[in-house]
Amino acid sequence: MTDTSTDSGRRARLLELTRERAWKDNVDVTLASGKRSTFYVKGKEISLHPEGLNLCARLMLEQLEEFPEITAIGGLTMGADPIAGAICALSWDLGRPLDAFLVRKEPKGHGLGSAVEGTLHKGQKVAVLEDTITTGGSARKAVDAVKALGAEPMVILALADRLDPDGDGFREEFDVRPLFNVNDLRGEAN
Repeated sequence: MTDTSTDSGRRARLLELTRERAWKDNVDVTLASGKRSTFYVKGKEISLHPEGLNLCARLMLEQLEEFPEITAIGGLTMGADPIAGAICALSWDLGRPLDAFLVRKEPKGHGLGSAVEGTLHKGQKVAVLEDTITTGGSARKAVDAVKALGAEPMVILALADRLDPDGDGFREEFDVRPLFNVNDLRGEAN
């Protein structure tokens, strides 16, 4: 078993788990973006697994050390939900409490019609989370909802980036920091 007491050990173990549980190659799938693909990263196989989610949350929290001004994390439901909850809980234990927020795909049809669950305020610095990035469309919806509340997205954190050329514009516009990309999952040099 991989030693997970170090950053590099946690990363190596999460990569191993992601390859075992979430990585699918030589398949025919339709992605959330509507694109067809011959490979797939099923992020929920990591974010709904106890060891996988713990490792993902720890590694993302380590990335957030570069952003001390960030006080909340979250993203579009469902990809970001478990990751946001895990980071929120772990952040308390590690002495850097971060609030979590969830962005609905459609504003709530009752109550106050909220598009975002959790408290965000004007000027607040946040990280947007995603499990897998293809074109950046889901993360962009979260970014737009955050901006509509006056909060400021500082970084996009993801488990995996498929490095799809249709996401190049998104990657140029935002600071996107995946834990892994498709080359890592394939075992290829970047």
